[in-house]
Amino acid sequence: MKKSEGFEYFKAKLKERLPQNIYKVWFSELKGFVQGKTLYLIVPNEFAKTWLKENYGALLQKLVQEFSWESFDFIVSDHPKAEQLILPYNPAELFGRKISPKYTFEDFVVGKCNELAYKVCYRIFEERPKGYFIYLYGNYGLGKTHLTQAVGNGLLKAGFERVYYFTAQDFMSYLLKYLRAGQIESFKERIRESCDLLLLDGLHFLSGKEFTQTELSFLLDYLLDQGKTVIFTSLSLPQELKDIDSSLRSRLNASLIVRINQPDFETRKRIIRFKAKKAGYRFPPEVVDYLARNLRGDIRQIESAVIGLIARASLLKEPVTLQLAKELLAEITFERNENSEVELILEGVCKFYGLSKEEILSRSRKKKIVLARQTLVYLMRKLSQKTLKEISEILKKEHSTVIYHLKTFERKLEENRAFKMQIDLLIKDLSQELPLKSFSENSEEEFLEADLEVK
Repeated sequence: MKKSEGFEYFKAKLKERLPQNIYKVWFSELKGFVQGKTLYLIVPNEFAKTWLKENYGALLQKLVQEFSWESFDFIVSDHPKAEQLILPYNPAELFGRKISPKYTFEDFVVGKCNELAYKVCYRIFEERPKGYFIYLYGNYGLGKTHLTQAVGNGLLKAGFERVYYFTAQDFMSYLLKYLRAGQIESFKERIRESCDLLLLDGLHFLSGKEFTQTELSFLLDYLLDQGKTVIFTSLSLPQELKDIDSSLRSRLNASLIVRINQPDFETRKRIIRFKAKKAGYRFPPEVVDYLARNLRGDIRQIESAVIGLIARASLLKEPVTLQLAKELLAEITFERNENSEVELILEGVCKFYGLSKEEILSRSRKKKIVLARQTLVYLMRKLSQKTLKEISEILKKEHSTVIYHLKTFERKLEENRAFKMQIDLLIKDLSQELPLKSFSENSEEEFLEADLEVK
């Protein structure tokens, strides 16, 4: 077999293993050959070599073994042709982690859960960095990294190159690397002089890292004093971060703090339709509705389900149907906890009153907390299939106390029409999240029991 033939067979196998867009961007025009037992890939620069090795090294090695070769290596071309490797942009001058081209504003689905965060980040992109300090926080998989890198991507593609992106682990690693080399000032000076937008992802990972926190505080002061823009992301509010230096925490609290929540029902539907459309599919409304009701996790979980459903339909050569969606979710989702509906209702009440779960479930007699507790009992009774006795056990309250909460809340709804309208809206939002059992469907005997006990 000729050198070139071996390489072409290799590329054919590579094409089978990779998504079409990935193969087209990184490998379709790649040149190479096989010499002895080694595969050589010809790349245009050191960046391409590092990128391919870090992101696709494991796959390349696996294919090399399948072809019974021993290893692979790279040859950096001295005079690369433009068509050798098509790059979305050339981030060779970036210091820190390279920004992924897949994270753009166009690919970010906006809903009530993330609208403010999106508008803040898009404004930075539109106006160019002007001294903003943004702190995005929320659970894993809700879009913090996507929005952060979308700002960087947008500015880089617009020709604004003074952008540095780090994960918290990257920042700490760079700092320690330069410290060991006795060049810590060189590291800080490079950021101070060449960075107008600093993106730092996952601040919570710096918990307990005192030296890194101190250096970051000094660097943050300099950048903000010079009118630079900084975007941090984290899982929690600054005051909830553990083992964070008080001076850094104080600086974080002075930022514009924006929370990203879990996607609500309507946003989940938009995400599902968007992901399906991007893959060339249009899901039936009943499939979209079913997936949105049953996938309440993060966006990565939703995307995984959409991809899985498309793959299943393609392999079986069947259209995407509700039955196919049910079969998929039965396989990929864990069995729901019997109290998952209660957790969802509790979360809704927490957001409605601006309280934590711990506050609502505590023994506090503060007026707002008691009202939230009464609301929780009413909604659990109305929207879930729990009996009054089950609600008592879940909340660890006396049965008579739960009945008292329920009756007191019902009287408040009758007396205050404006408040009832607010609760009706809350019920409407929650009704989209879980299968409902109406109030009237509950046992007549239990209502009679409740009335008798109250009397």
